Amino acid sequence: MIPSPTLPWFELARFRRSRLTRAAIVAVMMVPLFYGALYVWANINPTGHLDHVRAAVVNEDKVVEITGRDGKKQPVAVGRQLAGNLVSNDDKDNYDWVLTDAKDAEAGLSDGSYKAVLTIPSNLSKAATSTSGDPAEAVQGNLDLRTNDAVNYINGTIAQTILKAAKTSLNAQVTETYLDNIYLSFSDIKMALSEAADGAGKLSDGADQLAAGASDLADGNRQLADGAGRLDSGAQQLAGGLSQLDSRTSALPGQTRQLADGAQQVAAGVAQINQLVQGVTSGINGSTGAAKAQINQLVASLRSAAESCRQADPDPPQCAELDAAADRTAGLAGVVDDLADQADGYAGQTKKLSDGAAQVAAGNAELAANVPQLVDAIGKASDGAQQLASGTSQLSSGAAEAAKGADQLSGGADQLSAGALKLVSGLDDGSEQVPDYDKSEREQLARTAATPITEAPDRVNPVKNYGEALAPYFIALALWVGAMAIYLLLRPLSARAIASTTGSIRTALAGYVPGLVLSFVQVVLLLAVLLGVLRIDAASPLLLLGVALATGAVFTAINQMFVALFGGAGRFVALVFVCLQLTAAGGTYPIETAPRFFNLLHDVMPMTYAVHGFRAATAGGGTGVTRDFVVLALFTVLALSVTVIAARRRQTVTMARLHPTLLV
Repeated sequence: MIPSPTLPWFELARFRRSRLTRAAIVAVMMVPLFYGALYVWANINPTGHLDHVRAAVVNEDKVVEITGRDGKKQPVAVGRQLAGNLVSNDDKDNYDWVLTDAKDAEAGLSDGSYKAVLTIPSNLSKAATSTSGDPAEAVQGNLDLRTNDAVNYINGTIAQTILKAAKTSLNAQVTETYLDNIYLSFSDIKMALSEAADGAGKLSDGADQLAAGASDLADGNRQLADGAGRLDSGAQQLAGGLSQLDSRTSALPGQTRQLADGAQQVAAGVAQINQLVQGVTSGINGSTGAAKAQINQLVASLRSAAESCRQADPDPPQCAELDAAADRTAGLAGVVDDLADQADGYAGQTKKLSDGAAQVAAGNAELAANVPQLVDAIGKASDGAQQLASGTSQLSSGAAEAAKGADQLSGGADQLSAGALKLVSGLDDGSEQVPDYDKSEREQLARTAATPITEAPDRVNPVKNYGEALAPYFIALALWVGAMAIYLLLRPLSARAIASTTGSIRTALAGYVPGLVLSFVQVVLLLAVLLGVLRIDAASPLLLLGVALATGAVFTAINQMFVALFGGAGRFVALVFVCLQLTAAGGTYPIETAPRFFNLLHDVMPMTYAVHGFRAATAGGGTGVTRDFVVLALFTVLALSVTVIAARRRQTVTMARLHPTLLV
């Protein structure tokens, strides 16, 4: 029996024969180094070098003018501001934005010179300021971002993220300006409420004065109503007296005419002249005395009516007509006096009766002609007195109504004053409740309200860059490729051991140990470059080394198992198996985002636990690491057990082994 410690050595010793075989061993040990290190290096920090990616911005926005609070026109150029922010931003995680025209941008996007093209529309500034005008005309601005998936798909996602950040910042600035104007208007509202409160106070004072004046007006209207009542009573009396005078003088024209006829008869009879003249003279004296008394009474009544009329109304037409009627009536008294004097003269000149008879006849004729005018004037005076009585009656009732209205006005003024006082109180309370912010407070509130919620990401067990995040996935993949390369060079089962009487367990281990040694060397070289050259910051380097050794051990055992079990075809099986592991390990996106088939494979693939262990070692957090080691150990034991079975089968010579169908 060959001692077991020498069997692995025999497998490795055969590679000492030449430089080529020794170089082959070195190359196998370097495979994971190149594979894993190059992948990590290529993806070490792609988002930190976005400033090397050129992108175009086309600004078609037109400047608009808005009217400021001071009434002056202010230019607004939102598109220019956005383009300037993008072009002037030199951050490593931002594109190298170039300001250009639409034609150049389109050509650059097509040939890949520009990885993204942002077109700022002509109405962006107009849309951004549309909230300050008619609500029906308020619109949202749209930014046109175009990327070319034929050049790079991930670039489109990155461009959208950059644009979203720029758009968020721009929206915050526009919103801050809008809110600042709103907060500033609070001060105007507060001032307006204060001024309104002052105005309401003045209104209350004016209402009090109005109430007092309305009360005085009501008292005056009541006095006017009383005076108008007395005037109405006097006017009624005047109207009654003039009506009686009119009825009594209605027969006077006929009488004067008879008098004139009698005078003519007197002239015919000289003999009866003296007697007739004495009788006529006596009659005239009696008549003229009574007429004069009535005329004087009428004149006094007309004068009293005119004075009462002027007390009711300073200058109405009726008062002037009454004065004119009184003047004409007073003139009639003079005529009567003249008649009396003439009659007396006739009586004194009885001897001259013949000559005087003609004069008497003429005087009586004149009297007969004037009396109808007197009677007509009296009728007109009676009608005027009736109109005056009607007017004074209306004046009395109107004054009474005015007094009632003044009382109501006084009550309404009191209510207005009380309401104004309540309005003053309400406006003062409202003014106190309306805030009055200074400039710094407005800026703080506008900034907070424009962005009320900001992100505060807190990564548990954070890694510093994208390459470090993908390192667990790439390390596992590199070690699998390394294990496949090992059994491209080494034989999974030692031919010497199979040809001897060595047991199948020792035979399997004899093929496994050389591969394990090479795998450990691969692990050391790979981790040395990752930690020492690429500066991967592992939270626990020792844990990383332990997980890597365990992963190398299980991947080596599985690849040995496939080749031992299926021969050369086992390498194809290993290739298929790694494809399943890579897609089910959840190395990039969460496994929950993958189709259900890969979710089912996730928990039964060794790479799943290898990637988890590597993540715990690089990022931190030891939850589940023990399980990872246990599962990897179980897969190692399982693979070695299958290899033992394969070794036992290989030690049995069959026709299929002597004449294989396919040699790989």
